[in-house]
Amino acid sequence: MKTLQRISIFVWSITALQAQTDTLIVNETHLFSLLFPEPITNAVTGHSNYTFGYNTDTPGRLGLLQGHAGTDSNLLVLTSDGLAYSFYLTYRKQLGKSHRFIDKNDAIGNVLIKKRLDSLDQQEKSRSQTIVQSDTVQYRKASHYFLERSSKVLKSKRKNGIVLRLCEVGYFGKETYIVLEIENKSKIDFDVDYIQIFKEQGSGSKKSSYQKLLSDTLYRYRMPSRVPTAYKQRFVCVIPKVTLGSRENLLVELREKQGNRQVVIRSK
Repeated sequence: MKTLQRISIFVWSITALQAQTDTLIVNETHLFSLLFPEPITNAVTGHSNYTFGYNTDTPGRLGLLQGHAGTDSNLLVLTSDGLAYSFYLTYRKQLGKSHRFIDKNDAIGNVLIKKRLDSLDQQEKSRSQTIVQSDTVQYRKASHYFLERSSKVLKSKRKNGIVLRLCEVGYFGKETYIVLEIENKSKIDFDVDYIQIFKEQGSGSKKSSYQKLLSDTLYRYRMPSRVPTAYKQRFVCVIPKVTLGSRENLLVELREKQGNRQVVIRSK
């Protein structure tokens, strides 16, 4: 019943197309037969004066149409390949012909295309959400582990009263976990604009062989948005797994929001 209601709504929604829709002339004394390219799955007429019969138990290609005197109407037929066919119905005492073979080119559109795309889109969104949720749990647990065990400092850089420390570079699964610390020794609160992590190749003094490649940040654990004066905060940034050669560095850039303070630190 719900399917028929939806189809009925669709029938009346295509009224604007009727000027381009085929007209079928029918009456109550003759059967007008329609043979479709694919089996009929659903069909509905817009008015009870017109009836369209087809096999609902075993879908077939044949449909039989009859009508009674009264108002004109329309017919919508859906076939198993998703194609929709629309016809304008009118009553006449005499039929011009009593049958018609329908071609796929007569279809007004495919009702399954959007449905299939929506279904695929929903499946992909669901899969992506599941992956993201699973990854987030793993990132949080691993980040907590590296943060709790990290007590050393590998590198430290101070500029304009802001100290940036590289505390640990750890690996778990397919990710690299970088433990950092910001300490504010200035007299002004430090609002964090961004932390960016790069893989640096070669020497900056030799421009021809130098590369600076930005790494995607997959997750941030306890990263502060503000570091008040006389306060420090340790946190973790998760990036895709990276291995460093003899002439390669991890480079971390810290920049202040609405300010000009910036600190850069390298792993080597």
